[in-house]
Amino acid sequence: MKDATVDVPAIELRGIRKTFALSDDENAQRVLALDGIDLSIRQGEFLTIIGPSGCGKTTLLRIIASLILPDDGEVMVEGETVREPGLKRAMVFQTFGLFPWKTVIDNVMFPLQVRNEPAETARETAMHHIRQVGLDRFVDAYPHQLSGGMQQRVGLARALSTGADILLMDEPFGAIDAQTRELMQEELMRIWQEEQKTVVFITHDLDEAVLLADRVLLMSRGPGRVRETIPVELPRPRFDYDVRGHEGFAKVRGHLWQALRNDLVEQRAEETS
Repeated sequence: MKDATVDVPAIELRGIRKTFALSDDENAQRVLALDGIDLSIRQGEFLTIIGPSGCGKTTLLRIIASLILPDDGEVMVEGETVREPGLKRAMVFQTFGLFPWKTVIDNVMFPLQVRNEPAETARETAMHHIRQVGLDRFVDAYPHQLSGGMQQRVGLARALSTGADILLMDEPFGAIDAQTRELMQEELMRIWQEEQKTVVFITHDLDEAVLLADRVLLMSRGPGRVRETIPVELPRPRFDYDVRGHEGFAKVRGHLWQALRNDLVEQRAEETS
């Protein structure tokens, strides 16, 4: 018998609208950041989000995580409305966010300890994910002893250790060098292939957006709206062939760049008029 939950979206957004005050004054002018976002994300889907600076990408991700609440609209996770963080969602930030006084193993175990997991079980789970990201030789190292890329691997392992079905990733590779970034992209694709988690991934990098995604969500410049979603129908797994050389890659990337370029040109014209 088919599992009915398979047809329930992992994430569904309905009419999401968000404004921010320009100052702490209660009468301060408010700026519209997101305007009427409707979106459905399938279970196990890898969705990347791209758009001009200031279009509200991070705000949208934080609303999905319930770190902030929308002014209007509804966020649903696996069919249930959510208004506070929960165990089904885990965030991975651009800044590594590691505890500098904790070792790699202790950083990765932290979410499990918060949930009062038995020490032995927590350590086994943490070690599994540390091995996944290739850091099993560094379990007793402290963050300051690791490179930026290694620290981001620890952050990814910590998110995986939560057991969350949904990973929300806010430009997680933006602060590391280009070569390490490519290695991390491959690592993430391998883990996603194995775990089949739902991933929502923000990036400014066009190549990264296309490389990783099942679909790319393109946002318009502020106030943020869904301009379009573009399917990426490239063969998987994508870590064992030259994806960037595939004609489908160039087609999707070119489409995205043209749309982004038009937004940038219009924005500059408005700023200089």
